[in-house]
Amino acid sequence: MDRLDCLRAFVRTMEGGSFSAAARELGIGQPAVSKRIAMLESEFGSQLFLRTTRKFRPTAEALRIYQVACDMLASYDLARASVRETAPRPTGTLRLSIPTSFGRHYLTPILAEYLQDNPDVRVDVQFSERFVNLIEEGVELALRIGALQSSSLIARRLGTVRLNLVASPAYLRGRPLPRTPDDLRSHQCIVYSRFSAANQWTFESEHGRHVVTITGRIQVDDADAMQDAVLHHLGIAVLPDWKAVDLIRSGQLEALLPEYSLATLPLNAVYPATQWMSARARAFLDLLTKRSDRLQQKPESSAQR
Repeated sequence: MDRLDCLRAFVRTMEGGSFSAAARELGIGQPAVSKRIAMLESEFGSQLFLRTTRKFRPTAEALRIYQVACDMLASYDLARASVRETAPRPTGTLRLSIPTSFGRHYLTPILAEYLQDNPDVRVDVQFSERFVNLIEEGVELALRIGALQSSSLIARRLGTVRLNLVASPAYLRGRPLPRTPDDLRSHQCIVYSRFSAANQWTFESEHGRHVVTITGRIQVDDADAMQDAVLHHLGIAVLPDWKAVDLIRSGQLEALLPEYSLATLPLNAVYPATQWMSARARAFLDLLTKRSDRLQQKPESSAQR
């Protein structure tokens, strides 16, 4: 049996999360995938997947081999394409990890364009606010908002996310309007738990930087939930443009501290540090870069639409 076929079955199993997913993508039976994995395990002298009736996950050896296997297959595909004088056609399943609220607002048109341009690719999108382990979970590319932690991942900057300090008119009614960041100490604030310092908000003004420690009775990890909490008059919150701009225009929310600005957050695409990306991941990354201006547009009000 061709060793490249075995490696391809291994990579597809890592990316799909099961033998059956790899079999569907490769167009072969599940027993054939199991046989190819077993041959690799025999040659490497290591178990590659822990399989029980309830769990299926790669071993530490599989995680180490995965990167090398991807590089080998990409090199082979590139060599074959150079002989044929054509670029390798994107195929297979592209697994993505996208921040939930951001992805719902911005990604669907880009995904639609990508799928139209790449008819042989399927897309598996994980909408999640957590930072997934790309290698362990078989994710080829992720979008991340905020400062990146030190890692072996490669990052491509796509833009920035602007933030807004807002509250509902009903919450502000009968309360003193904050004039400076320090005034927020006496207000109920909705805490976003995924900020590196969840209970601290940092503002910039012509007088310099202002860091204020805030308190609140509710803490969430999702921008949609934060918007709902503000609209239910539970306090003051920091919301990204796509959750705040339309509501400010309509009068449902009020923008606070106009003389102070919140630092923008970087928006990055991250992917494993492999020498070769799959053709499907490269095509999606290129499209994201090409359409990056769409990922930073302020939403239009319904009247403007």
